[in-house]
Amino acid sequence: MTDRGIKHRAAPPPPTVFPPIHTVRRYSGTSQLALSPDGSTLAIASHKDGPAVVCEIPVAGGELRPAFEIAGAAVHGLSWSNDGDLYCTAHRGGSEQWQVYVRRGDGRVEDFAVSDGDRIQHHLSHSAISPDGRKIAVGTNAREAGDVDIAIIDAQSRRQRLVVSGPAWQVAGSWSPDGRWLAVMRVIQNTDQDVLALEEASGEVIEVTAHEGEMQNVPVGWLSDGRMLVITDHDSDTLQLEAIDLHTGDRELFDHSAWDVETAAVSTDGRGVVWSINEDGYSRLQWRYAAGEVGGRETGGQVGDVVITSDGACAAYSFFPLAGPEEIRILKLVTGEDRLLFRGEPLPRYAPRPVSLRIEGSEGDIPCYFYRPERGAARMPALLLIHGGPEAQSRPSLGERAILEMIARGVAVVVPNLHGSSGYGKVWQRRIHGDWGGIDLADLRSVAEWMRAHPDLDPDRLGVVGGSYGGFATLTCVTRLPEFWCCGVDLFGPANLVTMLENDPPNWRRWNKLWIGDLDTDRERLMERSPITYVENVRCPLLVIQGNNDPRVPPEESDQLVGRLRALGRPVEYVTLQNEGHGFARRDSRELVYERLVEFFEGHLLGPR
Repeated sequence: MTDRGIKHRAAPPPPTVFPPIHTVRRYSGTSQLALSPDGSTLAIASHKDGPAVVCEIPVAGGELRPAFEIAGAAVHGLSWSNDGDLYCTAHRGGSEQWQVYVRRGDGRVEDFAVSDGDRIQHHLSHSAISPDGRKIAVGTNAREAGDVDIAIIDAQSRRQRLVVSGPAWQVAGSWSPDGRWLAVMRVIQNTDQDVLALEEASGEVIEVTAHEGEMQNVPVGWLSDGRMLVITDHDSDTLQLEAIDLHTGDRELFDHSAWDVETAAVSTDGRGVVWSINEDGYSRLQWRYAAGEVGGRETGGQVGDVVITSDGACAAYSFFPLAGPEEIRILKLVTGEDRLLFRGEPLPRYAPRPVSLRIEGSEGDIPCYFYRPERGAARMPALLLIHGGPEAQSRPSLGERAILEMIARGVAVVVPNLHGSSGYGKVWQRRIHGDWGGIDLADLRSVAEWMRAHPDLDPDRLGVVGGSYGGFATLTCVTRLPEFWCCGVDLFGPANLVTMLENDPPNWRRWNKLWIGDLDTDRERLMERSPITYVENVRCPLLVIQGNNDPRVPPEESDQLVGRLRALGRPVEYVTLQNEGHGFARRDSRELVYERLVEFFEGHLLGPR
């Protein structure tokens, strides 16, 4: 870990659970929450004190207490069997080499699907345990490193049986209430998935959502009448809920609005359904129990993970308000009663409610949030904050602690959802495919020009910051739009699209070939779009932060960028974090990142010009 001996300041507390960054995850299924078979206890993968551990809290109310941890690893997803066994996935050092562990009913914690040296990935969905608790469906890349197949594992003997395989990333969905069928999602890419139904006893596979072209299809669960509930953009620009008959293929619209369904869950018995609709970044929570009426309410924030008791009567969900710490809430589906179960540790300050606006772009208006400080100079410094993905979405519940500190000190923040962002329809999302450094560059220019022309913003004090794809966009700004920026922060962003694709982990290669480009046919264009090609244009100081164990954007990306900048004599600070991956799990890492960001912005954004 690189540390220049700066004065340490107290970092705000980390959240217990994190909000999702995608409206519907490309490998949907994991959950930070799990309910016990009798619905009396909620398990939480808690990140509060560093790499995540499993904690528990009584649903009736009480203290959140540690339950167990996986030594040297961070817990990722949870699933609680009806026989009382609690399963979790975990990985080490940010490697994303997920392994599955189980805490038995008697309290023993055991390896369940664990490979030597964590060589093989094992993926666990929150609903992939059969209703009788005897079988667990797990994703595995044991057959081929670049694919993820589905294996069914005996809960006691741990004997594995491969049931769905092929050249794709497969995700286990949930089991039908009678335990006969298993839903499987075959992922082609973010905007294209097939849903299959596997009859476990015979091995018969039904293509539930056969289609031509791109179509999103994410299995949610099974209704009590045997139909499968799916999030899909079938015949729609937005994501909706459809109930599909396996045998006739008949589809019935379960819910549709002008906005995306972002998440949904169905109880094991198929009677309870809870879903959330993403209305310009704000979640509207809806539910139905048995044949009752649909209930709903506007939340004024963002809904995260949702889990439901086996009988469908009660749900737990994570919630992220605009001006408060993360919450875990309990919803009674029959009565609609919604109450607080747990609230995280509050931050010293929160951002004011942002203005939701649209900035005119070359191919349509760009959705943005504009955070205006309560106290500010006549002309305020401003930050452009760019989300990752790029097929993620920035939401109004801003949680980046260093950014909140800057807002409190008079810095305005502009948060766009550029072309490629989810939450605004499939046409907007797909537009980025194969065009990194193209349409997004045009959007970034439009936003930068808006910021420079805004009468309340200081055109000489504009900064840009982002992580992952947002880091790429930040580097695109400072290399291809250098006239706008007084400083920039790149957190683990790719600087060279060619070398990033050359160093891809095996099971990311097919997707990145579709999203970013084909090295065999697009190499020249990829170099033309890479920030490293324009590094001589950089005018402003940069801060670069990188985990040394990042499997998605390897440290060579930041190394080559910093090396070139230093050779050119350009001001650049470089922080590398040991045993961290694509994001930072350890508390000391988060505190150091907070310190360095605040110090950098103090010197280059708030300081005298």
